[in-house]
Amino acid sequence: MTSLPLILLVAAAAAAALVHYSNATVFPRPSEDENGSDYWLKLGREEIEEALLKPTLTNVAKNVILFMGDGMGITVNTASRIYKGQKKHGYSGEEGHLVWEKFPNIGLLKTYDLDKQVSDSASTATAYLCGVKANYYTVGVNGHVKFNDCPASLIEENRPASILQWAQEAKKDTGFITTTQVTHASVAASYAKSANRKWQCDKKMKKFGPDTAACKDIARQLVEDVPGKHFKVVMGGGRQEMGSPKTDITEDNCKRSDGMNLVRDWINHKEENGKSYAYVTTTRELQSIDTKNTEYILGLFGEIHMPYETDRDTSLDGCPHIKEMVEVAINRLKNSDNGFFLFVEGGMIDNALHITSPKRALEEVLAFEEAVELALTMVNTEETLVVVTADHSHGMTINGYPPRGNDILGIVTESEDVSDGLPFTTLTFATGHGFNYSFNGNEVVRPNLTGVDTTDKDYVPLAAIPTHYDYETHGGEDVAAFAVGPWAHLFHRVHEQTHVANVMAYASCTGPYKDCHRREVTASSEPVTKNPERRSSGATGLLPGNIFIFVVAVQILSV
Repeated sequence: MTSLPLILLVAAAAAAALVHYSNATVFPRPSEDENGSDYWLKLGREEIEEALLKPTLTNVAKNVILFMGDGMGITVNTASRIYKGQKKHGYSGEEGHLVWEKFPNIGLLKTYDLDKQVSDSASTATAYLCGVKANYYTVGVNGHVKFNDCPASLIEENRPASILQWAQEAKKDTGFITTTQVTHASVAASYAKSANRKWQCDKKMKKFGPDTAACKDIARQLVEDVPGKHFKVVMGGGRQEMGSPKTDITEDNCKRSDGMNLVRDWINHKEENGKSYAYVTTTRELQSIDTKNTEYILGLFGEIHMPYETDRDTSLDGCPHIKEMVEVAINRLKNSDNGFFLFVEGGMIDNALHITSPKRALEEVLAFEEAVELALTMVNTEETLVVVTADHSHGMTINGYPPRGNDILGIVTESEDVSDGLPFTTLTFATGHGFNYSFNGNEVVRPNLTGVDTTDKDYVPLAAIPTHYDYETHGGEDVAAFAVGPWAHLFHRVHEQTHVANVMAYASCTGPYKDCHRREVTASSEPVTKNPERRSSGATGLLPGNIFIFVVAVQILSV
């Protein structure tokens, strides 16, 4: 029977909800059981048992869904986990998890470019979508193509196919979703070949001289060329680049100078070929689509990028949530008897980090997570490979020694390690326009954050190195790839980023693996070909003897 004092203690903790230390908010821990040894030993035992029983699926993946959080490096992932726990559950957050952190398989990916230690989104997208490392700022081309080299980008052997093209060749339906422009770097690698990721419209290409005249801008490649013109689903922002702005705007990002309306061209192509289609620009129009009887969907929900989740018009006349786009896309693509490939980019995570707006970035991650959660309810992971990853990291850090449960967007008020004695934010940036130091003649001085609301979406944390606005820089560390479904266990160590494309193709028997030969490594490490259904000991990636040792260990722990 539970004692009265314990009941009162729990009730008091729940009623308090938040504890305030000076100017900082500290969320409570979910359980006092953490103080005892049994809690952690039980957790460890459960994780071992889960790992030992983890199934290994070796059947062909009928479907593949790649979720890519742009800029969602390890630090952003951790901060988002904490933010989720604090926002949604009112607890400290460190002990929680994002949905993909429960996936059975994980690997780390090296994100460097051929010519840069720290990469951009175009070259990394070329790696995970085409299986080829590339040079900085180039998209969909191999390393023989240097930045701005239009002639080299036209050479056929320099133009690797993407996983979406491989899927189309296998008679699968394909599509992509992004919260940025549909011509932006990440998604562009799925269909375009360009020596400059910024060549999204003809106007920007002309600035680089007559040598670019032989190349198509990225928007035209989406509408006119294979595989883009065969995508069954295309959703994101980018009406301006497509030559069809919905309203007058003052910002000129990439207005077309050739007068082309590529949305009209897309519609004409479908009508000329007797195809059913839907072109939508609002949530209301998106929700009205009959996915059973609509073959092609083009959704453009922003003249440039889609708005941040914190700023989005959530009415039916506004822009849809990313999970609403995913729902419509999967419902449409599931009509294919041969399966599908869907690429989903949470692109505004990256944009929020570039303007050093942590709250916007973390909200984008949680919206992205909702899309992943919804997708998992709509597909069978015994026939669908789901991969969640990032393209690169950012220079945001989780630093200092904040108390457990400290508001991840808040401040640390007391730290004996800080020489000036001033409070500081847990999240800071290595680079960014938040650089704000001065010299008073004796010492370097930074702002006093006492009384400042650092949890506001517009708050800009301190940065160590100054940049122009919107130019906070990427981080160069490895990123994680989380996977569930057929052949997810192929993510198992530190890999090149190109490994992602290879795993997806291998699992779905497309592209280089279209003949569906399954290679397997035996105990002698000699590659052989076997019936994939006869694999043994693959559930843990351990040899039989090691499995025996682990099973015995678990039995001992259970006594």
